[in-house]
Amino acid sequence: MDAGNSNLLSRLRDIHSATEPGWWPPAPGWWALALLIAAMLALALRYGWQRWRVVRRRGRLLAALEQIGQEIDPAVDPHEYLARMNKLFRVIALRAFPGTACVRLQGMEWVRFLQSLMPEGAASAGLSALASGPYEPHPQFDVNSLRQLAQTWVRKYG
Repeated sequence: MDAGNSNLLSRLRDIHSATEPGWWPPAPGWWALALLIAAMLALALRYGWQRWRVVRRRGRLLAALEQIGQEIDPAVDPHEYLARMNKLFRVIALRAFPGTACVRLQGMEWVRFLQSLMPEGAASAGLSALASGPYEPHPQFDVNSLRQLAQTWVRKYG
């Protein structure tokens, strides 16, 4: 061997391990996991916000229903009671079913629309007072049944 080769051989080192990888930047898999977690968190927050708004709106509508019962005695002023209940049903229908024909429905068509959307087993016969009651001199209707139907309507569509 000549002197140039021995000089090169003397500079060789023994096998050594690689240096530890740094913690930054993370591997691509960690970036993908972070994006997935951020997207899931954003979706959960959005769903929670929407759910909170629905619960708050339904609470306000149920409070309005209770206020109708406190302000108006159906035995003294049944026409006003029916008018306010009808307004409550209509406000919820307009919010829950925008762009449908429920805006123009009157009388028994309106009652049939409401009955078709009530859950199975709901005794929706009390809704007929909304169609005929305002035009009768002394309307007769079951106040508790109508109030229960209104509560069901608020909880389902409010």
